Amino acid sequence: MQLMLAVTAIIFVALMVGGCSSRKFMVYKDGSNFYVNSDCSARQRILCDSGDVNKIVKDSGLPNTLQMELKDGICPSSNVKTSLMYTLDGMTNEQISALKDAFRKNGYEINKPVDT
Repeated sequence: MQLMLAVTAIIFVALMVGGCSSRKFMVYKDGSNFYVNSDCSARQRILCDSGDVNKIVKDSGLPNTLQMELKDGICPSSNVKTSLMYTLDGMTNEQISALKDAFRKNGYEINKPVDT
């Protein structure tokens, strides 16, 4: 019985840690929210057309090559289409945290529910 409880506790902790370090996160600004890796008109308008993506990746302090991959993944040019999920999956927890902090610094909220 104790072994079963211990295994259950370990699985629960692993799931919590995995969920808290998710590479897929939602951003919210100006009444719109979307997953950072979604391909939608709100992302195009709010991040790309406004130029916010340039400020966000710069403020993240991430290496230049990673900044370029993120920009190309979020706002692909006509010639370049980087897989954003592939880039996000390759980032460390510290890098993801720095990216989220850069979003916050530029007026975005992270993982805000739609109805709040």
